[in-house]
Amino acid sequence: MSFIQSLDLDQILNLAEAILWISIAGLFLVRLPRLQQNRDLAITCSIAFALFGVSDLIEISTRAWYQPLPLFILKAVCVITFITVYITYRKRRSGNL
Repeated sequence: MSFIQSLDLDQILNLAEAILWISIAGLFLVRLPRLQQNRDLAITCSIAFALFGVSDLIEISTRAWYQPLPLFILKAVCVITFITVYITYRKRRSGNL
């Protein structure tokens, strides 16, 4: 409990975000055995959400999402992955892929 008390508000919010993103990654994994289609997308989302959560844990100490450069790159890759997965999912649903 003293760890949380030593954090500022922005750090606490980053911790909450990390918990949220890692929880969403866990939900994708829990649903994975029941998925017949789009298993590849679910696995990709799970990894990307977990990494996005880890990036928020790193951000607690750096206090900036854009520094250091590898943190910014990690976040950018995750966001690009989310967008790509969404577009792929929509195309598959509409039958265009």
